[in-house]
Amino acid sequence: MNAKTGSRATAAGAALITSAGLSIVLYGIITENLERTVGGAIFTMTALTLIALVMIRRWITTTATERQRLGDAVREADAERMRYVAAQAALEVERSRLRRDAAAEREQLTARMATEHDAMDAQFEEKRAELVCTTMETTVRLYRAGHFDPSDPASYARVIGFPTPAVREHPAEAAPRGRGASH
Repeated sequence: MNAKTGSRATAAGAALITSAGLSIVLYGIITENLERTVGGAIFTMTALTLIALVMIRRWITTTATERQRLGDAVREADAERMRYVAAQAALEVERSRLRRDAAAEREQLTARMATEHDAMDAQFEEKRAELVCTTMETTVRLYRAGHFDPSDPASYARVIGFPTPAVREHPAEAAPRGRGASH
């Protein structure tokens, strides 16, 4: 027998005892028998005390409201956990998308840098070849013009000397210095 059925049976029994006690009290009053009246009153008080105890027990042990609140709290916690899991999954998807985008961008930048490097190398080699050709042509022209004659070093190289004391005293009379000036 469970607690709910036992409580009901106790309450029904107490109600029956109360009605019997009241009947005894009334019969004792009608017959003017003090012992019956007191006995019926004690019987009734015991039954009312039993009913009060059953109601207090039911009030204490009834957990329907608490179970309802617990159920609501559990459902709310489950919903919050599901939102958290969904947010975590969305965050992980976003992170993986960002990683993929970053990797793709790195690959594009690497390919672009390699292309630009190759283009710069080709441009450098082209300029270098032009400079080599220009240098060779200039060297040949200078050689043909006789500027590289080893017997005449003055024709292609000239040392600039320190000024002499006469030049320091009379700078206007000194010969002009610089390119193309002759001594």
